[in-house]
Amino acid sequence: MKKNILILFVVLSTIISHSMVNAQDLHETNAPEFEFTDINGNIISTENTIGKVVVLNFWFVGCAPCLEEIPALNEIYEKYKENSDVVFASVTYDDQKKVKRSLKKYNFAYPIVTNAKETCNVFQINGYPTNIVIDRKGKIYFSFTGGFSGIGKVVSKSIEGALEIND
Repeated sequence: MKKNILILFVVLSTIISHSMVNAQDLHETNAPEFEFTDINGNIISTENTIGKVVVLNFWFVGCAPCLEEIPALNEIYEKYKENSDVVFASVTYDDQKKVKRSLKKYNFAYPIVTNAKETCNVFQINGYPTNIVIDRKGKIYFSFTGGFSGIGKVVSKSIEGALEIND
C-alpha cells in the first residue's frame, strides 16, 4: 500500500512540476490574441484590453484546487475592480448551466467566461488551475499552473508589477 502511494505521489509530482515549468516558460512571451464574452455579455479581447493589465484564471467546476483558490482571487478582484487599467476574466470550458449551479456554492467575483474550450486551447492550458497576468504591452508577465496557497499574494504582486510597465 505504501509503495502504491509513493508511486502515485511521484507521478503526480512529475505532472505538476512539468505543468509549472511549461507555464513559467511563457514569461515575457506575447500573449495569444483572444476574444471571448463573459456570462453578462461583456466582450473581453486583445483589442479592447490594449494598454491594460489582463488577469486570467483558467479553471473548471470539478477541480478542487481551482475552487480552493476562489476566496484569494475574489480578494484580488475586489482590490482592483475599480481600476480601469485591470481586466479580469475567469475562463472555464464548463457550460454556463453547470457553472451557474456551482456558483450557488462557490461565489466567484471575477467575470466568468463559460464554454471556452477554444480559449483554453489558444492559451495552451495543460493543467488547472492556471493563472496568467498579461502586461500592458500584451506580454505574459506571470503564469502559474497548479494549486498554490499563496496564489493571491503572487497574482496581486504580478498585477502591481505589470501596472508599472508603460506602453
